[in-house]
Parts: sequence; C-alpha cells; structure tokens
Amino acid sequence: MATDKIEKLDYYALKTLENLPGWKFPDLIIPKSGRNIFLGSGDAANTGKIFAQYLSGCALNVSNYQIFFENEPARDSDIYIVNASGGKDGLKMAEWLTKKNWQPKLLTNNPEPPAGKFLKASDIFVFGANLEPPTYNISTYAAMIYWLLREDLGQIQEKIKNLEIPDLRKYKFIFFMVQDKYEPLGRMATRKVAETLAGIGANGCGYSNAVHGMLIQPNPDRLIFCLNCKYDGPGDSYELNIDSYLGLLLCLHYIIGKNQTDRDSENILQNYFENAKKQGWEFNKVW
Repeated sequence: MATDKIEKLDYYALKTLENLPGWKFPDLIIPKSGRNIFLGSGDAANTGKIFAQYLSGCALNVSNYQIFFENEPARDSDIYIVNASGGKDGLKMAEWLTKKNWQPKLLTNNPEPPAGKFLKASDIFVFGANLEPPTYNISTYAAMIYWLLREDLGQIQEKIKNLEIPDLRKYKFIFFMVQDKYEPLGRMATRKVAETLAGIGANGCGYSNAVHGMLIQPNPDRLIFCLNCKYDGPGDSYELNIDSYLGLLLCLHYIIGKNQTDRDSENILQNYFENAKKQGWEFNKVW
C-alpha cells in the first residue's frame, strides 16, 4: 500500500485541465438510440447518466442492473460498461452479462482492463487519464465527458482561476441543489465529499426534486451548495454557475480539494485497499 503524502483534489483538477487536450481518444461512435444502456458504479454510474442524457437510452448502476436485465427479454440493446479501471464492478458486470449472452462494450481508462478477459478487443475503448490516487477519478471521467461534449476548456480554466472558495469545514452537512439537467454532477459532488472530507455529510438532488420537502427543516450546520440555480430559503448558501458539465466537475473537485486536509488524504490511503480486499476487487494498477 502506498504511504507517501498525496496531492489533493484541486491539484489533480488543474492537472486534468492541462492534460486533456493532449490525450488520444478512442475511435468510438455511439449513435443516439433509445436502446443504449450505460452501466457503472459510483461516479461511473453518474457519468453514464450524462451519456444517456445526450445519447438517449437509460443509465443503470451496480445495484440495479441485474434486476433490469433479468426482466429484459429483448437482445437488441447496446450496452456500455463505464468503468475507469476496467476492473472492480466493471469486471463483475462484464462477466455476468456475457454469461447471460449479452455483448457489452467497455469504456475505460485502463489499456489492460481485467474485464477484457470477457470481452472482444474491438469492444474495449480506452480513454486517456492521469495516474491518480484511489477514489479521486477526476481525469478518468473528465476524459469521457470531454470526449462526449467537447466543452470549452478555456472557459473552465478562467472560471477556476476566479473561484471564491467556500469554507466547507464550517458545516456538518452540504446539500447540493442542482439545476435539473446537471443533477449527475450533484451526485458526483455528494460522493466526493463522502470519500474525501472526514466528518461532513452530504446529499444532492435536482432542483425540481429538492423543493419537495428536502430543505423544509432548518439546519444551522448545513450549507446549500447551488449548482446553476438559486436558493432563496433560510440558512447559508453558495452558488457555482458555469454552463458546462466538465466545468462543474472540475470546479467541484477543485473546491473540495481546497478543503481537504492531510488527515483526509491519509484516511484514503489507510482504508481504501483494505476495503478493496473485502470487496474482492481486481483492478491492476491504481496508483
């Protein structure tokens, strides 16, 4: 297990922004179709939701994909497993689906993915990425989102340069209220706070769902973190506005990184590989 001090999320957000233009992207065409199905776990599942929003179809996660396919009699779906390492749950998904006579494709950042043992080489599509510490996964899914949308990197760079960084440590809970179309980014931010910042709880939801009672109870220890929307209720709020999926992803990682402590980083290194062993994850090189 690695024990050296690691750089924080903000460092890797900037490194991703710097390196993205130089990465080679796979020769991949995904036609818009209601038969597209994107599978993933963690932030791969959230990335799959963005793909489904723009390419049609649906997005499933590791908790529900087997239920879906057990009840899906048709065999004409185009299935894409989104998995940075090409291992862990991606390996399990590839094995389970192929045993059920489905033929999934893999979107990954690993040129030698463990899931490859169940897939044809022509069905594996590799995106560039930085070598990052466990749980970070900034460049991995940033590369996939950039491939999909080709958003303006200069605009994102300028936004990060002028960010006002909120002190998240003032609060015990962060609620990410998100313009509906950007809801997957709120889910990513929620997960990243849980993975990265000790002692802070988080949740997130699209605006139209959030207003259905989720913020009725007062909480002086809560920050309402607004992504491309406004909150006019009681309590503290912070607004982050940029009309870009990739921009929100990198800005959020940058802000969370600026609130990350050395102790937070040490927790990741101490606990990640122990959890990976318990889960039986196979992923080749992580960091």
